[in-house]
Amino acid sequence: MPLYEYFCESCQMDFTLLQSTDTNKEESECSECGSRNTRYKFSSFAAKIQGKPHADLQKPVTVDDLPNKNGLRIPAARHISEYQ
Repeated sequence: MPLYEYFCESCQMDFTLLQSTDTNKEESECSECGSRNTRYKFSSFAAKIQGKPHADLQKPVTVDDLPNKNGLRIPAARHISEYQ
């Protein structure tokens, strides 16, 4: 089960709950004061993948690796001072 972060509007505290993914986040109670006046905070997560990379994988392709570096006909980036 993942950890979810919340903010309590009543006591102004951040708190974290271990909840199932199908839990209704609008009904979560503050672990500090018990209020249901809470707000779910979007947060990032991390995942660890076991195993070795595929043997055919190479380094990522960048625009410098392409034969025609402006194949999409995107104008080159300019500094703001060049527009004046």
